Amino acid sequence: MNKKTEIFEYYFVHLQPDNDKPKEMFSIIDILLTSITLTVSLSCGAMIWVKRHEVRDRSRIYLFIMEMVAAVGSLFFLAIPIFNIHFTASYVILDPILSIVGLYGITFYMYYPLEVMRPGQLRGRQSFLLWLPSILTTLPVLFGLKFQTLHSWDDLMEHLYDFDVLLRLFAVFSLTIFSISLLVIPYNWRRSSADNRWIRRAALFAQIMSICFFCHVFTCRHISYLVHMLWTIIMTFCLTYYELHLRVLPSVKSEEEPAEGEPESNITSINKEETDNFWPSICQVMDELEAWRNPNTTVETVSTAIGTNRIYVARCIKEHTGKTFNDYMNEKRINYMADQLRLNPRQDHKQLYFDVGFRSRHTAYRNFVKFIGCSPTDFAASLM
Repeated sequence: MNKKTEIFEYYFVHLQPDNDKPKEMFSIIDILLTSITLTVSLSCGAMIWVKRHEVRDRSRIYLFIMEMVAAVGSLFFLAIPIFNIHFTASYVILDPILSIVGLYGITFYMYYPLEVMRPGQLRGRQSFLLWLPSILTTLPVLFGLKFQTLHSWDDLMEHLYDFDVLLRLFAVFSLTIFSISLLVIPYNWRRSSADNRWIRRAALFAQIMSICFFCHVFTCRHISYLVHMLWTIIMTFCLTYYELHLRVLPSVKSEEEPAEGEPESNITSINKEETDNFWPSICQVMDELEAWRNPNTTVETVSTAIGTNRIYVARCIKEHTGKTFNDYMNEKRINYMADQLRLNPRQDHKQLYFDVGFRSRHTAYRNFVKFIGCSPTDFAASLM
């Protein structure tokens, strides 16, 4: 039997789930999805690496590393039969290799959104704390810890309180803690190109990846592996597309730290007498405090600042301007951009996107056309 026959025999026999039919189709899907994951990861990683110098932080380098980790994992799966690697993770519940490798994978992923949210903060102690769960799960392995093989849920319940089982559970559930932590980590919006919507999306990506991983290590079902690979493809593509086509990059001016004692938020509580007319307070928040510069300013944050509720704020703005809250705030951003371009038509309008509070190129472009009537490039050209 030649090598090619042995490889296909491995895929069509050894990787078959016992109760899934047709067996050949599942094996073809295995190879196809894993190959697509490898191709997408390598292609996206190459594009990110080529354009890594467009950003001043290390976020694209970290994204490149994450995509290379996905590529290496896919390559390992495809290489199993070629090099006769003994690999039983597909048949073992809470496999120690998968549990620990999964923790390392999500740790690599965390570097990218954290660098976008807090540029330059992943150094020293912060980086060590991020890697601490991975270190704690790896040290016992280095000292020769023997892992109990778990073939069923009965085995898991029987050995639930064994140290090696608790260690694997710690590794797996650390993924959940990591993904949720993105929603509570504070960041400096003056320097960061993230906003609440992007942070929620990044956390959702991590949470779904964790769920797919849980299903895979706790059920050993063939479909869970396929879903995991499919989500890896989707997540890799979406993150790369956002990074290269949607993300608004910080300008040089925006990277200056706020003055000492200056709050990170542009919106502060306003002490005023109770009144039915909130318009003066709204104007103070928007015009004097320039709350529209903060990408996370919403009708809720404004209403909290002036001591009322979102319905009154939205209604008040509608009565005085005829616009919704979002249109009112975006019009202020666009008008400021237009004024700056009139002063210097040759400046980079993409940096102005960041300065006025936009965090998406498409959103900024769409609003500029909506309120000015032409693209930023055409507007600047008309001024020269």
